[in-house]
Amino acid sequence: MKSKISVCILVKNAQNTIKECLESLKSFDEIILLDNESSDDTLKIASEFQSKFDNLKIYSSEFIGFGALKNLAISYARNDWIFSIDSDEVLEAKAIDEIGNLSLNPQNIYAMPRKNLYKGQWIKACGWYPDYVLRLFNKNQAKFNSNFVHESLESKDLNIVKLKNGLRHYAYNDIYSLIEKMQRYSTLWAQQNSGKNSSIFKAVLHGGFKFVRDYAFKKGFLYGYKGFVISFCNALGAFFKYAKLYELNSKKPSVSLIITTYNSEKYLEQVLKSVQNLDYLPMEVLIADDGSGVATKNLIERFKSNFPCKLRHIWQEDKGFRLSQIRNKAINSAVGEYIVNIDGDMILEPNFILDHLKFAKKKQFLQGSRVVLDESQTGFIIQGGDTSEIKNFKSKRNALLANLIYKSSAVRANFFKKRDFIKGIRGCNMSFYKSDCDETGGFNENFIGWGREDSEFVARFLFSGGELRRLKFFGIAYHLYHAENSRAMLEENHQIYLKTIREKRVKWR
Repeated sequence: MKSKISVCILVKNAQNTIKECLESLKSFDEIILLDNESSDDTLKIASEFQSKFDNLKIYSSEFIGFGALKNLAISYARNDWIFSIDSDEVLEAKAIDEIGNLSLNPQNIYAMPRKNLYKGQWIKACGWYPDYVLRLFNKNQAKFNSNFVHESLESKDLNIVKLKNGLRHYAYNDIYSLIEKMQRYSTLWAQQNSGKNSSIFKAVLHGGFKFVRDYAFKKGFLYGYKGFVISFCNALGAFFKYAKLYELNSKKPSVSLIITTYNSEKYLEQVLKSVQNLDYLPMEVLIADDGSGVATKNLIERFKSNFPCKLRHIWQEDKGFRLSQIRNKAINSAVGEYIVNIDGDMILEPNFILDHLKFAKKKQFLQGSRVVLDESQTGFIIQGGDTSEIKNFKSKRNALLANLIYKSSAVRANFFKKRDFIKGIRGCNMSFYKSDCDETGGFNENFIGWGREDSEFVARFLFSGGELRRLKFFGIAYHLYHAENSRAMLEENHQIYLKTIREKRVKWR
């Protein structure tokens, strides 16, 4: 060959094809074989080949995604020119001669035709033909993207040159191998595209279109039952990609509901009763208790006996108002992936948890809605009155407005370039992923007394790359009336908050 070329191959359980694949590559300067935890005789066959040809080097790795694996294999290559091939492909003799005679240009990527075989027959239909694949390139000019599946080469505006000769691809031997690969790839695709919108309707639409296209327009019908099987399995693959994505997006994270309290048994009792009536329960409820006496402990023990989910009492000694410390203790103790935090004077609507989960996203702080009850309404509830008798107690849910407000309410760190205070931050109704909270170190324990601890936490959340979104008409809780907390420490706490803004701090210590 005119140029030295390193061949890169990923293998996993390729005992039926790897020998023929390697035999077709023995004239290359170097072969890099990266094994992905094979459990058959693939490595044994490769080792036997290695004993005859010293140009083969064998490495291993766990599965980190096809794109990342291919880039890892390339990193082991000593030559700049890379020929990428799959373990179920064979380079044809004429293609070897054609590559050997090339005067390789780093500004080119070389594509070659591929013959896709099903049960040994070359299928020139079903979207399998013509099939040109990019395989020969200079590693200083191109690399694979990081996709888990359906990886592709990323280049710097290089020219694509098509070769005349190419590869023989043992795509599938039977229906089992078709379905097995379809299941694996559709799962990886769904994981790779997590967060994108999907629905069962979209899954059916994509699957149906894929079958009609491959069987009718791509002439799969010309190959009898083989064409039908391939087209049908292609359609199933398209269906399952979107169906699995829909299921993945519908999976709800586990929720820990944290309720902060301090010597307010009558209020806490009403809050716990509202939790019992939730349409969707959290996996656990943690009472974050900032030093209450025995009456609160007894109330919690009484509820534990018939509470519909795990109820835990997280207590700290009474040393004054230390809300941040007790919140952190509860969050650190929580086992749920998602944290919903309320105060011990907030009565929840039945759909409260579901509303928060509907809008929950990583790197997002959700500010829920609060409806303030007056003194007479609160007294009526505390005395055991039926909330249905209170005028306007049941909120009017408006999904359209809720979505519009949510989408238009994003606040990010650039907010602080012009202003230093976000209005309306209330820790009495908020939610976020625990992992995102961990990145900030939790709530700032330098705050003593009431004021600004919630706003300062949100500021650090934004500086960590997160955003604030607001819920209106959803995620509603009703605030029981009580006298306001002392604001004696507000000014001192505000200075702590301003320091965080000036220094753009993510962690408070």
